[in-house]
Amino acid sequence: MTDHVYSISTRVTRPMFIGVKIPNNEEFEVTSPPDWWPDAPEKHLSPYTLLLGASASCFSLSLFKAAESMRTSFVNVEVESAGTMTENKERIWSFETIELKVKVTIEDELHKEKIARAIEMAHKTCPVANSLNCKTILDYEIVVV
Repeated sequence: MTDHVYSISTRVTRPMFIGVKIPNNEEFEVTSPPDWWPDAPEKHLSPYTLLLGASASCFSLSLFKAAESMRTSFVNVEVESAGTMTENKERIWSFETIELKVKVTIEDELHKEKIARAIEMAHKTCPVANSLNCKTILDYEIVVV
């Protein structure tokens, strides 16, 4: 089995702004959200929203693989991700939970059970969810069109 290695680099681009450089992509900036930094400008990514985005998109990509392994398919998958961050007694902040509200659209009612199993497999095998200390909660719906 081969390990997969991923890397990025960061740098301070200006006070309270971090440039994130992913190989073969343009650098983008992240900063704290307004609840951490009241002067934060609108429309900037934060590490917290990127974590939620990583969780939601990793689940979706895992679903493609799971559906393929079960010889089924879906038309679309939409994910809303919400994370709850709390402070413990030592004043250390961390995400306590991440909730993924998933809506999977399929074309054939006969595939509903297979897709449900694929959703559970995707949830179980998602590398991002498996790497987090917080619990990832899955709530899904399957829509037949």
